[in-house]
Amino acid sequence: MSAHPASQQLFTIEEYLEREEKAEYKSEYYKGEIFAMAGGSPRHSDIGGNIYHALRKHLAGKSCRPYNSDMRVHIPALQYFTYPDISVVCGKQEFFRDHALMNPVVIIEVLSDSTESYDRGTKFHLYSRISSLQEYVLVSQNERIVEVFRRNEQQRWELYVFTEDDNVELASVECTLTMDEIYEDVE
Repeated sequence: MSAHPASQQLFTIEEYLEREEKAEYKSEYYKGEIFAMAGGSPRHSDIGGNIYHALRKHLAGKSCRPYNSDMRVHIPALQYFTYPDISVVCGKQEFFRDHALMNPVVIIEVLSDSTESYDRGTKFHLYSRISSLQEYVLVSQNERIVEVFRRNEQQRWELYVFTEDDNVELASVECTLTMDEIYEDVE
């Protein structure tokens, strides 16, 4: 995990959820350990907000719905809870005890220097265990680069890289975002 555990004590899922309801900051949970999540920069927040706003606009009237980083995602088989920057679900939403989404189709992470290797490695490995997940998207803060990992028919992940003025295709939700939408007002 990318952050340091809150303590060496192991917690139950119930204890974690109870702590999260009272906590001043978000934490991930993995197999009994709780990890404080790092805060994001203004640039990180702007990019995440831009993407969420663009998705709300493009998906209006469709069966898909985006969520911002307040929506927790849960992978039951791994005993893992986390807060992606953006998640998108289509059709019927499945929740763990009304607290955490379990069937996202798209997960988007805005990369930070401190979390990039975790987002590319461990986190991607954990997310890939979500059977509904079709696309995992990594968005650079430092340059206009968006990487879309898309699950193909053989259940293998293919990488699509979008740069400069490319349009970013999210095939699983039939949505295209422009780089200008993603990086609007980001210096």
